[in-house]
Amino acid sequence: MKILGLDASGPTLAVGLIEETTVAADFMWTRPRTAGSHLMAWVQQIVEQWGRPDAIAVGIGPGSFTGVRIAVTAAKALAYAWNIPVKGVSSLQAWAMNAPRESHVLVTTELRGPAFYAGYYRITAEGPQPMMRDQAINGALPSTFPTSEMVYVTGPLGESTEGLMRVGIRATPLLIALMGSSVALLGRKALIEGRTDTPEALAPFYGRPPAITAIPSGSEQNIADGD
Repeated sequence: MKILGLDASGPTLAVGLIEETTVAADFMWTRPRTAGSHLMAWVQQIVEQWGRPDAIAVGIGPGSFTGVRIAVTAAKALAYAWNIPVKGVSSLQAWAMNAPRESHVLVTTELRGPAFYAGYYRITAEGPQPMMRDQAINGALPSTFPTSEMVYVTGPLGESTEGLMRVGIRATPLLIALMGSSVALLGRKALIEGRTDTPEALAPFYGRPPAITAIPSGSEQNIADGD
């Protein structure tokens, strides 16, 4: 099965293709909020070189409001046009796909003052396993932190000593990229098993940190993992 993977939720636009579990192509652009033309051009290049994909996996966030919307809209349009299945996956979980095996990683994105998004994963042979749900943080981290265990931190929280100390005494910065192929690999199992999303129902994860947009009590949003 050839699976096209799309994501624009974080610091990059990522477009990739896998054939079974082999990475066939990966493209990246560092300004995802202005990436619409690059996305479709890269999709066209992939189709010309490798043929039309059999399915699409797309990162639905959490992350950049504009970036997530670009990727999800493109995935829906392509799924309609090609009449192929589509699956939405956690962008943060896909980002964790490239963390070292048998490690723990805290993925963070969209830091604005005290507010950001976070996902915490244990990396196994089967991929990243969520240790908590993806969520919007405003100030204090969940009670899991700070931790005395070794944990990698990627994204903006891992870029400062203060941010690392909030995670734990053994927190270590990790520079990894969110790749389109990682999105495709994360969605692969669900797509093979027929656990897909209809294009009509596929929607971005628009939960926002409280410092950006207040979420009424009782309406807290979460996101399921891609498996």
